[in-house]
Amino acid sequence: MPHTLDAVAASPWILAVVFVVAGLDALLPFMPSESTVLACGVAAANTGRPHLGLLIVVAAAGAWLGDVLSYRLGRRSTAAVTARLSHRRAVAVHAWVHRLLHSRGGLVIVFARYVPGGRSTTALAAGLVGYPARRFGWYTAGGVLLWSVQGALLGYIGGAFFESRPLLGLLVAWSGAFVITGLAVGIRRLADREVRAGVR
Repeated sequence: MPHTLDAVAASPWILAVVFVVAGLDALLPFMPSESTVLACGVAAANTGRPHLGLLIVVAAAGAWLGDVLSYRLGRRSTAAVTARLSHRRAVAVHAWVHRLLHSRGGLVIVFARYVPGGRSTTALAAGLVGYPARRFGWYTAGGVLLWSVQGALLGYIGGAFFESRPLLGLLVAWSGAFVITGLAVGIRRLADREVRAGVR
């Protein structure tokens, strides 16, 4: 197993895979972007490759590009979506999302990526409701940097503590990520209550 791990980590394509998967996760939420970063963090602790700093930068860059593409897709669809808002409840939800993002957009954009499906939904919604592009870009940059640092470090710490057992290190890293996601889901449920109250 260590020889296989070393071979994969040493591949010149591993960072390209991280970049592509992190970017596509904004458009295809089933892409395992977090697991990929965690696994590479474990590999970095066990083999020294890929370089941890480079892993963080590449993961953040791919995620940022994916978020911006999703945002622009939403921006281009604004007119078509607005024209089809005929149901009273749909109009109310659209208005609530507009108010939420324009009042607390930074927090939503940064932390929604920890909720399953939250990253792609938020980026698309920000484009649809006309959230300022420059502001979105800056908040997304902060969010993806925080996300990539957290994922890479969780993997690296797990791999460092279980150097001779990389699979156990990956399991520990996944557990840490699961706890963080659980906290985000709890916060989302509180926000969902506010959504329902706002729509009513």
